[in-house]
Amino acid sequence: MVPSIVAKTVRGRKYYQIVESRRVHGRPRSFVLAHLGRPETLLARVQQPGPGRFRSVAHGAVAALWGQATALDLAALIDAQVPRDRRGRLPLRAGLTPGQTLVLAAVARACRPLSKRAFAAWAQTTSLGRLAGVDVAKLTSQHFWDQMDTVPAARLAAIEAAVVRRVVEQERIAPDTLFYDTTNFFTFIDSTNPRPTVAQRGHNKQQRHDLRQFGLALVVSREGQLPLFHLLYNGDRPDVRVFPEVLTSVRTRLEQVFGATPPPVTLIYDKGNVSRATQAAVTEAGLHYVSSLVPSQHPALLAEALPRLAPVRLPTGEEVPAYRTRQPLWGQERTLVVLRSERLRAGQVRGLHQQLSKRARALAALTAGLEAPRGGRGTRAGLERQVAEILRGQHMRRLLQVEILQEGGRWRLATAVNATEYQRLTQEQFGLRVLMTDRHELSTADLIVAYRGQSRAERSFREMKDPATCSVRPQYHWTDQKIQVHAFCCVVGYLLLKLLERRARQAGVAVRSPRALLRALQAIREVMVIEPGPRGRPRVRRQLEELSPASAPLARCFDLLPNP
Repeated sequence: MVPSIVAKTVRGRKYYQIVESRRVHGRPRSFVLAHLGRPETLLARVQQPGPGRFRSVAHGAVAALWGQATALDLAALIDAQVPRDRRGRLPLRAGLTPGQTLVLAAVARACRPLSKRAFAAWAQTTSLGRLAGVDVAKLTSQHFWDQMDTVPAARLAAIEAAVVRRVVEQERIAPDTLFYDTTNFFTFIDSTNPRPTVAQRGHNKQQRHDLRQFGLALVVSREGQLPLFHLLYNGDRPDVRVFPEVLTSVRTRLEQVFGATPPPVTLIYDKGNVSRATQAAVTEAGLHYVSSLVPSQHPALLAEALPRLAPVRLPTGEEVPAYRTRQPLWGQERTLVVLRSERLRAGQVRGLHQQLSKRARALAALTAGLEAPRGGRGTRAGLERQVAEILRGQHMRRLLQVEILQEGGRWRLATAVNATEYQRLTQEQFGLRVLMTDRHELSTADLIVAYRGQSRAERSFREMKDPATCSVRPQYHWTDQKIQVHAFCCVVGYLLLKLLERRARQAGVAVRSPRALLRALQAIREVMVIEPGPRGRPRVRRQLEELSPASAPLARCFDLLPNP
């Protein structure tokens, strides 16, 4: 039957329904398909101008990061170090304090590393403006530059110390083990620009030796890989010269956070920072340490250890051949552990073969030139310089034996690989690590595990060079103060992201990486529904889009679900 509209009176009031008549057991029976309500309700529906409007914005990532920054009261910690005017007022721009602006910059850096000029366009696609209570369209690059100017570079260390103290209090971080590493970031600052002193040319780890760079030292915690200290330094300073300055600053930071007598701390760092002078500085700073030595610089120790390597079982069940001894080194008694890693050895052998192949091709090209009809007529000294240039590099001079001969007035080369040296390198030296510590009470397995944890600092830099999350680049600042404030915002953004990752893991949510966490959070979107209200006034309500199975646990973890 065709549905029809019928009226029904209940307690003296008329209501309308859509009903359909169906036969049940041979008799007609009415079934209600929909309740339309009272006449005035039907009239309002007929006169309604149209359906509501919808606007969807990214919400999960910015809401979680902003909530974490709010829990730390991050803006207030920054503003506490910003100079006031004569009346004791903070500089306000667009209704924001410098601390609030830097927090917005840190959240943006964690979510989507972009230039300050691109911030407004990105922020308008998120709920960040509503959360911060600001019109993000007004936050131009000039706004950020002006606010960054109000934060003295000399106050950044005090701000970071206050932030770290708050994090340690809230998260109950035990600073028993810290991991240290350094890296550098290239810039596009003009080489003729004399104003920046921190951006200098040096050995760039991304092979951009043609560009000016600045260095960044980072100390992260064992729990959660949280950045607890950073230092920006000139790009032409070697890492080993920066290390003593870092030691002093780390000791100061520990005293600022834990008082005049901080708990014992073990600092873990790689062999690039080790020397007699730096080890003396570590002792003077009152820090324990686990580090490593260059194996080739200690042949007597290797000769003693190789016949005595014995398997050591790690907590993971892996067995590592190792030898432990206690010997004086640089005026102090230290525990030394020689261990062998087949994975490291295989990688070193691959690298050696690549270098040998490269040199063999270069020597073959040189030989072909000598054998050409008009070749082989230069001087011996000139040919020796060419060969010496080709054999530059670790182990090459001992592995490749090149003899310069003269026959019939023409020069030629006789090349051979030193099989004895190759055997010694690959079987006796490659794959070996020498660990060094003053923590004599630790077991060999614990020392190995502790040193391997140094990869946490290396992982931090890989994540801070990820163009999708917390990347220090792009950076378009070219004065020292702006570069330092920019680096501070990047480290703070990374800290907020790592705190979210720690919180998710504590809640039992599987998180593979900060990038995966952000991707899952960015899938949580907020819908703004604008509906006609009474008397023609629009009514606005907000709700989350339907959550995916991966996003739902995160929404619960970070309190993103609306109140019931």
